[in-house]
Amino acid sequence: MSIFKAKILTPSGAVFEGKVTGVRMPGTLGSFEIKHNHAPIVSTLQSGDVTVHAESGDYLFTISGGVVEMASNDLTLLAESVITN
Repeated sequence: MSIFKAKILTPSGAVFEGKVTGVRMPGTLGSFEIKHNHAPIVSTLQSGDVTVHAESGDYLFTISGGVVEMASNDLTLLAESVITN
């Protein structure tokens, strides 16, 4: 399975950094998932759950909105706040 780098950041610092196979998130126009070799994208996010499918297992975070950028197999999610579930 193909992997890429992902990080979830808040104003307080990094919440997650690692290699993943996919990240599902709540876009403002609906939920979507980003996988390896996804086209470059910048999108706004609404409050909701983010599921990270990492090499070490799945992680669930709840965000209160933010933005995500994916470029060159490097995903950065900037969230206003995050609760680890």
